[in-house]
Amino acid sequence: MGKIPISILINTFNEERNIRNCLESVKWADDIVIVDMYSDDKTVEIAKKYTHRIFFFERCGYADPARQFALEQAKYDWCLIVDADEIVPYKMFLRIKHIIENDLADIVYLPRNNYFFGILLQGNGWAPLQDVLPRLFKKQFVELTPAVHSIFKIKGNPRKLLVENPEEGFIHFGYIDVEHFIDKLNRYTTIEAKNMFEGLKQRPKSFWKEFSSIIKEVRRRFISKRGYKDGIIGLYLAMLMGCYKVASYLKLRIMHLYNTSNPREQILKKYDEIAESFLKEYKTEIEK
Repeated sequence: MGKIPISILINTFNEERNIRNCLESVKWADDIVIVDMYSDDKTVEIAKKYTHRIFFFERCGYADPARQFALEQAKYDWCLIVDADEIVPYKMFLRIKHIIENDLADIVYLPRNNYFFGILLQGNGWAPLQDVLPRLFKKQFVELTPAVHSIFKIKGNPRKLLVENPEEGFIHFGYIDVEHFIDKLNRYTTIEAKNMFEGLKQRPKSFWKEFSSIIKEVRRRFISKRGYKDGIIGLYLAMLMGCYKVASYLKLRIMHLYNTSNPREQILKKYDEIAESFLKEYKTEIEK
């Protein structure tokens, strides 16, 4: 099989469990770009068996800030963004090859088959045709922004194509278990709250607006996005995404309360002062 003139862009951090399968699924590409955030595991060691085009980027806690840097390393006009926990199935490869060879579009929206807890989801915004992303594109039409979960900025007037067959979309091995989900929820809500506090200087909404937004998110996920198709797991996932908003709003309120995006140190200092005030009672009684 001849190599396809395309740059595959993969951002990594401690992905030794996933990266081999990911890279096995894109060996047909002539250029594979890895941008690693100084992994502590064997991610880079494994990646070196597939490509010498490995670059490094400072750790940011999430991949989005490094994606534009990865795009700048691309050799080819055509690029495909692949996450380390995704694979490109053969039917998807054939569709990509056909699109490139026949110049059918400038930006291609690809479906994603999301597996959570070992289950292929059918709703909640994670069904294959609900989760379509402009991951295949000519690089002059795309700018990648550092905003979490909102990285694509489309430029100019590109020809767009939507791939509507889920079999021609990514296989995404998402959350392993609930602990994995909550760990990411915790990290990403901190990032979003910091972005609101530092970047937008956004003040907390009123309680009722926040409460309404939380309820709407659960309802949107479970009803509008057909989370009910995944049964009770779909309901609990919708509720967890409501908790995502709860955590973001609460973190933002605490940041404003202490006027810093990193309130932990101030809170710990306050606890020390409170403890000291109570311990002084012992000292006072002893000195009597």
